[in-house]
Amino acid sequence: MSDIDVIVVGAGLAGAAAARRLRQQGKSVRVIEARARCGGRGYAKAYGGNGPELEFGGAWITPWHQRLRALVSEHGLSLRPRHDVTNRLWLRDGTLHADGPAAGAEVTAHERAIARVAADSILLKKGITTNEKGEPLTGVPFRDYLDRLHCPKATRDLFSAWWTVSGNGDHAQIAASEFLASCAYDNGLAEGMIKFWADTVVPGMGVLAERMIAASGAELVMSAPVTEIAQNPDAVEVVSGAERHRAQACVVALGLNQLAAISFTPGLSAPKQAAIARGHGGRSFKLWIKAEGVPVGTLVTGDGSGIEFAFAERSGGDGSSYIVGFGLMQDGNTPADPAWVRAQMAKLFPNARVISHDWHDWVDDPFARGTWVAAPAGHEAGLDCANWQPQGRIAFASSDYAREQAGWFEGAVIAGEDAAEAVQALS
Repeated sequence: MSDIDVIVVGAGLAGAAAARRLRQQGKSVRVIEARARCGGRGYAKAYGGNGPELEFGGAWITPWHQRLRALVSEHGLSLRPRHDVTNRLWLRDGTLHADGPAAGAEVTAHERAIARVAADSILLKKGITTNEKGEPLTGVPFRDYLDRLHCPKATRDLFSAWWTVSGNGDHAQIAASEFLASCAYDNGLAEGMIKFWADTVVPGMGVLAERMIAASGAELVMSAPVTEIAQNPDAVEVVSGAERHRAQACVVALGLNQLAAISFTPGLSAPKQAAIARGHGGRSFKLWIKAEGVPVGTLVTGDGSGIEFAFAERSGGDGSSYIVGFGLMQDGNTPADPAWVRAQMAKLFPNARVISHDWHDWVDDPFARGTWVAAPAGHEAGLDCANWQPQGRIAFASSDYAREQAGWFEGAVIAGEDAAEAVQALS
């Protein structure tokens, strides 16, 4: 195909932001996307094929995500506020409780653990990597961190539920700092994470990415997985199927796990290769369940297994509600199985009648290879933005390793804009 100024690999928010900024700089841009849609790990679709549009990937944005908010307004989309939590329940000893996750003699140990997590998370937010006891706050797997808290099972189960939407990986492998960083949003309280999941983009993140690319005037090539990227001092060649695309520079706007499918010539730096070989361990599942008998605004955290976090987030308009649930893809969890989902709902909402459920498997998705970013303990530096600076004529952009707001779509936009500026500096 004809030469072009810049090729952007990936049509998620990072790729869309890079294309938008490059076009503003007067560059000709071709965006190459493996999927038949834009949006990457943002994926809104009709529930069950004919229901309301729901986000099956990342969804919530915070009050301080100003870049995204501006882009939503610029491209004619809107924001839907998250429903308030109006009914909070905890599953403990096989029974739902409204008085908290711990009871009786366990309350003191529970509160001590809550205080310890709060103190550690604020220290980490300040860049301090050990607490006053000399205990490390980085490089420690979540399981080991929980062990040293000496907390009741009910407390571990509570933290595990919030882990499914923060650390979202194997307790024995993923860094506890993922959890602590999320707790720091609300002065160190895990329970406060949800306060800052303020809004959802309507009709969806994918639509935003699509409109950003279209408005920029960049060329968009869909259903074209990239397998090779080669560069020399003067140009970059990108191979997708039988097509070879040549440009002056390239922005690789892909998450860490997606990079393993691409061969780079010459090879990437040793730290980049090591990070790609390890990958990240994001293995949460997210599913939506339509049910009757669950008041909208009800939040339940579970017993450390199966669906661990369930929130009745919106009304179905017919007496039903749509419940968003999270857990980990391990321990025999089978969110594709309606019988398994019904069994989980019987624990969390025993009076509910399940109508249906829907989901997307991000772990087995060949163009995602995992959910949101989760750093392996001891290898957090592989996801530091300093490790993902441009190499020759190739710049890198992803929320996985953004310099700010990593793990959020806001981070994807920041990373895409940064990559565009790096490419501009090559001119």
